[in-house]
Amino acid sequence: MILIALLATIFSFSYYFGLPIKLTEYSLALHHICLRSLPNTIENLGSLEALVCGKNMQDLEIKQLLVQTSLIHIFIVSGSHFIFLQKILARIPVLRLCPLLPLCLYALVTLCQPPSLRSLLFIILAKISVSKKLFIPPTVLVFLSAAVSIAIFPQWITSRSLLMSLLAALVIVVISDFWSKESNSMPALFLTQSVLYFTMGFCLWGFSNLHPLSILLNLTLGPLIGGLLFPLSLLVVIIPGLVFLFDYAMNGLTWLLLRSSEVLGNPGEASPLNIYLQWLLFLALLICSYFYLVFKKRQKAQDA
Repeated sequence: MILIALLATIFSFSYYFGLPIKLTEYSLALHHICLRSLPNTIENLGSLEALVCGKNMQDLEIKQLLVQTSLIHIFIVSGSHFIFLQKILARIPVLRLCPLLPLCLYALVTLCQPPSLRSLLFIILAKISVSKKLFIPPTVLVFLSAAVSIAIFPQWITSRSLLMSLLAALVIVVISDFWSKESNSMPALFLTQSVLYFTMGFCLWGFSNLHPLSILLNLTLGPLIGGLLFPLSLLVVIIPGLVFLFDYAMNGLTWLLLRSSEVLGNPGEASPLNIYLQWLLFLALLICSYFYLVFKKRQKAQDA
């Protein structure tokens, strides 16, 4: 009842103050500033705009290749970008006083898209949970980030990108708890990508080529995109003279995607799953994950 009352309050506040409209206006202003700050001498400008400013990809070829290889959820602005920025910003002493402000600005710069706002809300809720010693389970934080996002933007109930972001976040928190300190090991990474492959299949069905090779592609090319291209794209904004490095890396990725697409072949014709059925599947996975983590925690307490 408390949760329903809280979400109703957020929805009422958002509606009364026109929060969606205001956020959209501020986002557009900052988004255009971001686009104007990018070097226009770069060959792969569309990819740079997508990575840094969250602009919808104009290069249909590279976008189709990313969708076909099931890598689109890594390339677009998502939770991995916010986690990376959070780790970098934590190393800057002056920003430790207001660590969330740069992340809030980045969410606005990227047009407050569903994955951006949801990731930001998850980080904010996690910080509140730690600072207030609420000990909210990570699965509940995933659910709350979704609920608050939809309370602010009710139309996002039909957003496929929001669902993909939620599924990725859910898989990561469960696998991280399962492997504990070994979450960065090769077996853990392979398990994460394998589970992501199957869970993302609900959203990508009818859009992407769900080939088992996608697991290997996510395991190999995923870190290259998140760990190399994204930091490099940010560096290019600061040092425009490094545009040749970004172009070289982006052209190399495009070549790899082209070769991979030849192996994967064209996706078969299939009708996408109903969006509300996908929400039911997500909620079912969320509930199962919650009780799994509770059961595991109880086992640890008994063993201790």
